[in-house]
Amino acid sequence: MRPAGPRAAAVAALLHQEQGGYANLVLDAELARSGLTGRDRAFAGAVFYTTVEKQAALDYILGRFLPKGVEKLDPPVRAILRSGLAQARFMQVPPSAAVNEAVKLTRAYGKASAAGLVNAVLRKACGYDLDTAVFANETERLMVLGCAGRDVAAFLRQYYPDEALRILTAPADGGHTALRVNTLKTNPAALTAALAAEGAAAAPGLVPDSLLADFAGSPAGTEAFRQGLYHVEGQASQLAALCLGAKPGDTVLDLCAAPGGKTLTIAQEMRDQGRLVSCDVTEKRVGLIRTAAARMGLDCVEAVCNDAAAYNPAFPAADRVLADVPCSGLGILGKKPDIRYKTLDEARRRELLDTQRAILDCAARYLKPGGRLVYSTCTIHPDENQEQVKAFLARRPDFRVIQPEAAFPEGMETGPYGALSVPGRVPAGMDGFFICVMRRDG
Repeated sequence: MRPAGPRAAAVAALLHQEQGGYANLVLDAELARSGLTGRDRAFAGAVFYTTVEKQAALDYILGRFLPKGVEKLDPPVRAILRSGLAQARFMQVPPSAAVNEAVKLTRAYGKASAAGLVNAVLRKACGYDLDTAVFANETERLMVLGCAGRDVAAFLRQYYPDEALRILTAPADGGHTALRVNTLKTNPAALTAALAAEGAAAAPGLVPDSLLADFAGSPAGTEAFRQGLYHVEGQASQLAALCLGAKPGDTVLDLCAAPGGKTLTIAQEMRDQGRLVSCDVTEKRVGLIRTAAARMGLDCVEAVCNDAAAYNPAFPAADRVLADVPCSGLGILGKKPDIRYKTLDEARRRELLDTQRAILDCAARYLKPGGRLVYSTCTIHPDENQEQVKAFLARRPDFRVIQPEAAFPEGMETGPYGALSVPGRVPAGMDGFFICVMRRDG
């Protein structure tokens, strides 16, 4: 019989996470199996994500008290130790409670022989002073204090040596949930009042018609959400959509759209008038776009399954094209903690650059002369950003970089090949994001 409860669900998800897969999908599947609801479900999610994000620091501390290291442990014991320490050090759970629950869970997993080890190691680890740690080198210091894998730490040391730790520790959107107000149904002031009535505080964000909110539960759990008064979307992502400058009556292509946040923002800018073809490569993710558009009451969105890297002659000539391409995700470490530990494999990197290049070239073919193309990523890697645009402009001299009407906030770096947001630079908080706006001449 499987152990029950939120801590058990978190451990089960951590065990599956070790075998590979996206953290959000692994957690969603485990929560569905657990049957947890309300606060228990939220607590299980918090334990899981905190453990995933803080793994480097957790393993370093646990390793001080495990002569053979963390990796030699049985997987369930390893997951229990990590999650127990995560609760005590990063989630304001009293150490005594974290230790006692970890010991109970060890026995529930049939590992009674390890209960004494779990008890002893956690009691010592909870009180370990990380400020006294002596690291082998700067990369290890960054890995532990910034909670990252070796490859990500090395990348940041190479490209952002003076900001590396700040990038790793900057909270996504300043520690709030960024919302996009559905301006076809409400306005920021009215939505702020509606959310306050439901117990959620909100304040204006950096981007026009955005809010930064704090929810006790899920942002999708309010009546305002069910009524389609807002959708959840990072401020930098909203800005990329606004830079498209879509207008009512336009024909617009959103080539890599799922789960659909930018599509929703673009459709609202179009006042739901015109044609917006919103694409993704898998039918399941296209379904997410359709569901979101229906909830928001948007009729101009056509969600279709399409490979953005292959030219589709059936697509219409477009006034605006958004290519928010697949990327390494190195700008959203605060939102997707599993990216912190990804291996930056050279072969995979080359494949990714080739895919980005193919999508950008296809996007250019769809655009009418005089039209606007936005190339965007959620990474801070120059090869995927400025260098990709520079090479594209050499291939397509009929395109040029332009300044959009949407204003870039203070702290964004602008240059001849686009604008870059780096976590920690924008005062009110913004994801790492790259946006380049181009016009096709002729």
